[in-house]
Amino acid sequence: MKKIVYKSKAIQAVILIVAACLLVSLWPLRIWRETVTTSVSPVQGTVTEVINNEKTLLQGIVAQYDHMDTIEVYLGENCTGDTFFLRILDEQWQQVCEEKAVIDKEALPGLLQVMIDIDMEVGKMYYVILQGNDSEIHAGYEAVSMAEMPYLGTMYYADDTQEGVSLAANYNYRMPLRKSRVLVFGGLIAALAAALCLAVRWWYQKREDKLITVEKAFKAVMNPLVAIFGAVCLGAVFLGVCGSYVLDNTVYCVSVVLLSAILFYGINHNRDGQQAVLTWQYVKSHIGDLVQSAAIAGAMAGCCEYMSGLYDIHHTVAERKEMLWFSLAVIAMFKWKEIVNLYNAVYLVGAGIYGYYYFNTHVTEEMDALAVQALKHTVWIAVLLGLIVIRTLIALCRKKPEGSGRRMAKPSYLYAGLLALFFAMIILFRNGRWWGVAMVAAFTLFYLNYGMWEHRDRLLVNVARGMILQFAWSTGYALLHRPYVTFRNARYTHIFHTVTITATYLTIVECAAVVILCDKLRRSRRLKDCWKELTLFGVVSSYMLFTMSRTAFFAVGVAVLFALIVTAWGKGKKRLLSFAGNLGMAIAAVAVCLPVTFSVQRNVPILASDPFLYEIEYSMYCPEDVMRGRNLDSKNFMRVGRFIDVFAEKIFGIPEGTFDIYGEIEEYQRTHPKQNTAKAEEESELDVYLVASADGMPQELSQEAEEIPEDNDYTNGRLDIFRSYIEQLNMTGHEEMGAVLKNGEIATHAHNIYLQVAYDHGVFVGILFVLVGIATFIKSCLYYHKKKDKITYAALPAVVSMAVAVAGMVEWIFSLSNPCTLVLMLVITPLIFHEG
Repeated sequence: MKKIVYKSKAIQAVILIVAACLLVSLWPLRIWRETVTTSVSPVQGTVTEVINNEKTLLQGIVAQYDHMDTIEVYLGENCTGDTFFLRILDEQWQQVCEEKAVIDKEALPGLLQVMIDIDMEVGKMYYVILQGNDSEIHAGYEAVSMAEMPYLGTMYYADDTQEGVSLAANYNYRMPLRKSRVLVFGGLIAALAAALCLAVRWWYQKREDKLITVEKAFKAVMNPLVAIFGAVCLGAVFLGVCGSYVLDNTVYCVSVVLLSAILFYGINHNRDGQQAVLTWQYVKSHIGDLVQSAAIAGAMAGCCEYMSGLYDIHHTVAERKEMLWFSLAVIAMFKWKEIVNLYNAVYLVGAGIYGYYYFNTHVTEEMDALAVQALKHTVWIAVLLGLIVIRTLIALCRKKPEGSGRRMAKPSYLYAGLLALFFAMIILFRNGRWWGVAMVAAFTLFYLNYGMWEHRDRLLVNVARGMILQFAWSTGYALLHRPYVTFRNARYTHIFHTVTITATYLTIVECAAVVILCDKLRRSRRLKDCWKELTLFGVVSSYMLFTMSRTAFFAVGVAVLFALIVTAWGKGKKRLLSFAGNLGMAIAAVAVCLPVTFSVQRNVPILASDPFLYEIEYSMYCPEDVMRGRNLDSKNFMRVGRFIDVFAEKIFGIPEGTFDIYGEIEEYQRTHPKQNTAKAEEESELDVYLVASADGMPQELSQEAEEIPEDNDYTNGRLDIFRSYIEQLNMTGHEEMGAVLKNGEIATHAHNIYLQVAYDHGVFVGILFVLVGIATFIKSCLYYHKKKDKITYAALPAVVSMAVAVAGMVEWIFSLSNPCTLVLMLVITPLIFHEG
């Protein structure tokens, strides 16, 4: 930022950056769109007989492109009523769209545009249906030749076939710019950028070309952009674009001001004494670390995909993605010459040939795309595993050169031995489960290669960076595709389909965020130094608050307070003041970021208008104005009053409706009688929690009341589950992970990692698991005390072990493809060695 350049060079750099962004938006992002219309023009102006509630019109069409934006239907005069329905069914006769269109009598006869906004499969048949809504309309039709318009199907009126005619309408598709237009626009952008750069050069040939800093140029460009952004957002709020509720609009205005303040501060704060975050020199010297961070992020993404899977094949694919990325995280610890050498080349050629043979002999025509993908990933994992094993064995057997020192770091024999014993026991008493074997093999190779790695001090930074990278990526996805709705799913699930999974995932991310913040606060409390870390902590905490999960709040609260206490500096009163100051800054960060995060998550998915719902979510909610269109003022999206009301009920037990400021519940009950009746029968909100894998866990979905007090039982039946598991413990474990409850049903899991391990693998292994947990916590605290001034994020093992220990008392979070387990097994790596 402090680099000095000529003003002309700075202007040219800005022009080139803008041009590059525009070109990337053209391709590969393909953000720019165009409208392509296929139409049956109303030449003759002939119209059908009356279309009303009983008599409907159906027109078959074949999708020409993959997204239909609008349909313009020709209506004749003499239409009565206010609205009519336009529905679209797919080839399986399942409804994919229903729009209530307003009859604009002043525009009739003529085309009336109806918003559609649905994705289609090109070449598949769809059916457009017109029906009155206590109204009568007359739709235009024209004689057509099916040879000239093969995308049109048969038209039916009142169940009678209408041969040789078709509905008069324009079918408007929205699609990315076609290749020819991409090339044209790309060429124009490149030419314009070149012309502007030449113009700047010519201009400053005749004038003084002053020297400026990169920072000044950055401020000159970004400040106006942020000001325009803030003004546009405030204008939209004041114009009522987001609705008419005073409370909501007040929060939106405050959010825009706070977000603008954060952005302005990030742009304009004093950078004296600060080092560049990312330089070319850093990238060259830390390429392996960056690769490892990306690989850890990928492995964590695989875990998240597994937790969201609904079927065995989803879990199979996700497990292999996790292991594929994990293999790259191991290879990132290799030296370049350990990757590029003769014996690896020979191995890769042989492994590649056999892998190709194996794939082709095992793939079948009956396999779907996901099964083929799983097979491909299996082959790649096997190839990389062989590469890792070869390098590990050669490195372990290689004779150490004179004076080279110890090649393998000295292990902590007591802790490493205890962990090795636990690994051996979960394999010996696996009872048909193979995920434990995979976990032991994967992390044993990771630990061995870490012990021979020359940059062991960087691992915790790589893990934390990978966790935050994955969180940023998944949150970006949530902003584009996961709407925050009001009623049926008021507790936001982020990228998952259940609140429980979301809460446990955010618990582990919160550990990274608080450790990063505490590490920064130990070095400096000046806002200019720690504003980014405060913002990160505030955003992660805001998403955690959106889950409204009491058990997660408890686990996170314990972990955060533990981190703040442990990392406070000084002694006595000074340490107390340090803790209080850090706690105050953390609370302030959440207070600032909560309204901003709420407003952004509530409104950005609406503007993106590309929602993704899991299959099981369609049974919870699927309002048309959520799935289609950009309805910022829709009451089906989360409201501030509704958020406060649900939060107060879930967390503090205040009856629902106490803060129903605008009568939303009464309005919902009036407009959704069926959903209201179903909810009354349930007597409590049910949360679907999925635990499944291909080697012994149940595959069904179970609906369990989660975190909702029933008959004053704030454990939600967990105590009864615990008793059943304790009564059925034995020394060898069980093949099935579900115990028989008192009512005769089979539990999905124990809601407790300690009981579940003991039930799955036997009492001795359960005791050993508890001992490993205690040893891990003690060892991690000693590690922080010893390494806090030498290792960045040295508190991460202690904070993660604390969070997992607490969260594990009420949830099952210990398995190969659970994000909590992945992170825990990664951060304990330095504890295994004295030199970690």
